[in-house]
Amino acid sequence: MTQTESLNIAWIILCAALVFSMQIGFCFYESGLVRAKNSINVAMKNLADLCMSCVVFWLFGFGLMFGDSQMGWLGLTNFLFNPADNPWLIAFFAFQLVFCGTAITIISGAVAERMRFSAYLFIAAFTSGLIYPVFGHWAWGGLIEGKQPGWLAESGFLDFAGSTVVHSVGGWVALAAVLVIGPRIGRFDDPKRGIQGHNITFASTGVIILWLGWLGFNGGSTLALDGQVPKIVVNTLVAGAFGGFCAMAATYYRYGMVRAQAIMNGIIAGLVGITACCNVVSIPSAAVIGGISGIVCFYGMRLLDRWRIDDAVAAFPAHGLCGVWGTLSVALFGNSDAWDTGFSRMEQLLVQFQGVFVCFVWTFGVSYAFLKTLNHFRPLRVSAEEELSGLNFTEHGATTELIDLIGDMQTQKRDGDFAKPVRVEPHTEVGQIATEYNRVLNRVEEEFYRREKAVDDARKAHEQAVQANRAKSDFLANMSHELRTPLGIITGYVELIQEELKDAGIRDHDQDLNTITHSSKYLLHLINGVLDISKIESGKMEVHFIPVELAPMIEELSITVHPLVLENSNVFHVNVPPDIGTLVTDETKIQQCLLNLISNAAKFTTLGQITFSVWRESNQDGETCIFEIKDTGIGMTEDQIEKIFDAFTQADTSTTRNYGGTGLGLAITRNFCSMMDGQVSVESVLDKGSTFTMRLPTNLSPTEEPVEVDIRRSATSR
Repeated sequence: MTQTESLNIAWIILCAALVFSMQIGFCFYESGLVRAKNSINVAMKNLADLCMSCVVFWLFGFGLMFGDSQMGWLGLTNFLFNPADNPWLIAFFAFQLVFCGTAITIISGAVAERMRFSAYLFIAAFTSGLIYPVFGHWAWGGLIEGKQPGWLAESGFLDFAGSTVVHSVGGWVALAAVLVIGPRIGRFDDPKRGIQGHNITFASTGVIILWLGWLGFNGGSTLALDGQVPKIVVNTLVAGAFGGFCAMAATYYRYGMVRAQAIMNGIIAGLVGITACCNVVSIPSAAVIGGISGIVCFYGMRLLDRWRIDDAVAAFPAHGLCGVWGTLSVALFGNSDAWDTGFSRMEQLLVQFQGVFVCFVWTFGVSYAFLKTLNHFRPLRVSAEEELSGLNFTEHGATTELIDLIGDMQTQKRDGDFAKPVRVEPHTEVGQIATEYNRVLNRVEEEFYRREKAVDDARKAHEQAVQANRAKSDFLANMSHELRTPLGIITGYVELIQEELKDAGIRDHDQDLNTITHSSKYLLHLINGVLDISKIESGKMEVHFIPVELAPMIEELSITVHPLVLENSNVFHVNVPPDIGTLVTDETKIQQCLLNLISNAAKFTTLGQITFSVWRESNQDGETCIFEIKDTGIGMTEDQIEKIFDAFTQADTSTTRNYGGTGLGLAITRNFCSMMDGQVSVESVLDKGSTFTMRLPTNLSPTEEPVEVDIRRSATSR
C-alpha cells in the first residue's frame, strides 16, 4: 500500500469519526427542542436508531446499496459485509455506515413526544434496510471502483455528499411519519406560544457539533485527501453561516425578534443545501445557496404551521426541502466543467429534478403506505394519557427530579386533593422549589379552611335570616289581618253612626266621631307602611336592552375562556356565521350566561372537545337566536338534569367533591335568560357529554334606560 493510499484511508476514517460525532449533535439538538418530560425518550431513540441502522446496514443494507448491480436497480452482493483484505473498502463501509445512521436520526426529531419507541424501531429498520439503500444504489451504486452505477447515476444525476440521498430521504420519511401520527396534544391550541423546547442551550450546542461533523460529512465524500478538500470545507462553513444569518434576518423581519429555533434550523438548512454541490460551486455561490436554504427552511416551517403539520424539530423543512434545493443547485450554480456529464446547464437541471422527484415518489410513497399499514395493525402513537405524562416515564420508566415534581403537581390537579405534599428531593434546587410549594399548599389549605368556615357560617346566618324574615313576614301578615278586621269594623260603625246622627239632626258628637275615624285610618296607614318596608327587595333586578354586535362579543368571549378550556387539555371550536348580525338584548347578562355555560363545560370535560355554535332559526312564532355549547365531558343522568338549574345545587355530592363549585352558575343563567324573554335547556348522556342550548328572541325593542324586573315572577312565568 502506497503512502497516498494510506493517507486517503486515514482521511476517510477521520471523516467517518466526524460524521459519527454528528449523532452527539443530533442528540443534543433534538432532546433540547422537546419538553423535559420527553428528553430522555428522544435521546434513547437516537441511540437505538444508531444501533438499529448499523445492524441492518451491515446485514444487507450495504449489499443492496453497493453490491453488484442488477441492471442499476439493486445490489445483490456484499451482504453480511466481511471483506478479506481490502482496507480501503473497509474504510468506505465505515463512512457509509455513519451516513446511513445520519439519515435515520433525522426522523426521530420530527416524530418526538408522541411516537411509541417500538414503532420507531420499526421505522428505523425499514428505512435503513430498504428505503435508504435502494435509492442510494440508484444514485451512488457505482462509487466502488469496478461496480456498475445505479440507473440515476448513469443518467447523469449528481449528489456529491447526499443532499437528496441522505437528507431528503430522511426528510420525506419524517414527513410521512408525522402525517400518519398527527400533531402533539396542544401543539396548535395557542398559535402565539405553541410548545417550547426545555433547553435551548443544549439544542444550540448540538447545532455547533453538527456543523463540525459536517466538515467530515462533505469533506470525506471525496474519498481521498486531494485538492478539492479545502474548497469543500470552506464552502460548508460559508453556507452554514449564511443559512443561519438569512434565517435570522427572516425571523427578525417577520416577528421583530430573533427566534432561537429559526436560526438553528437555518444553519442546518444551509449545511444541507451545500451538501450536494460543495465540490462544484464557488465560495460566493456557496453563500447564496446557504442563504436561500435558510429562507426556504424558515418559510417551510411557517407552511407546516399553517397546515397544522407538527414536525417537532422542523426536520422536513431543514432536511427535506433544503435537500431538494441543494440538489437542484448543482445545475443552477455549479461549474459545468466539473460535472463530467456532458450536459448543458438546462439538461443537467432536468436530470437533477428527475432525481429529486424519484426520491419523493419512492421515499415518501413507500414509507407512507408502510406506516399507514403498520398503524392499522399496531398504533404508532402512544395514548393521550401516556403523552401527557411524558414518554420518559411511560416508555422507559425514567424520570428526573423536575419531572417527579411536575407529576405530583399534575396528580394534585387531576384529583383535586392537595392535602398530600409533593415529594422533596433534599439538597437540590428542585427540592427547594418543592419545599416552598408545600409551604404554599399549607398556607392555602389554612386559608381555604378559614374561608370555608366563614362561608359555612355565612350560609347558616343567611338561612337563619331567611327564616327570621319569613317568620316576620308571616307575623306581619297575620297581624295585618287581625288588626285590619276590627279597625275596619270600627271605622264602618263610626261612619254609620255619623250618618244616623246626621239624619236625626244631632251634631253634638261630630268632633268625637271624626277623631275616632281619623285615628283608625291613621292606624291602618301605619300598618300598611310597616308591611311595605318588610317586602323582600332582593328579587328585584334591572335589564337594559340594547343592540349587541354578536361577532365581536363572541370573539372577545372566546379569548376570555381560552385559558379555562386549556386547563383540562380541551380543544375549543367556535362556529359563528360571519353575518350573524346584531341582537337586542342585555349585553352584560348574555355575556354572563355564555361564560357560565362554557366554564361549566370546561370544568366537566378533560382531553375532549367543546363546541360553541351560534345561529338564527325561524319558526311559526318568529325568529330565535340560538346559542349552543356542546361538550364531550362526563354527562348527566335524567335525575341529575332535573335539579341542575337549582341554586346551590350540583348533579350530586360526588360532583361537588371532585369538581368543586357552588352550583349557582346555571341557576343564574336560567334567571337571566328568563329576564331576557328567553330560555335555557340541556340534553345529556352519561359519559358521553352534554349540550346546553340558550334561545333568545330577536324581536325585542331597545330601552333608553334600565327597566326593573322581578326575577321570581319572570322565572315562574316561563
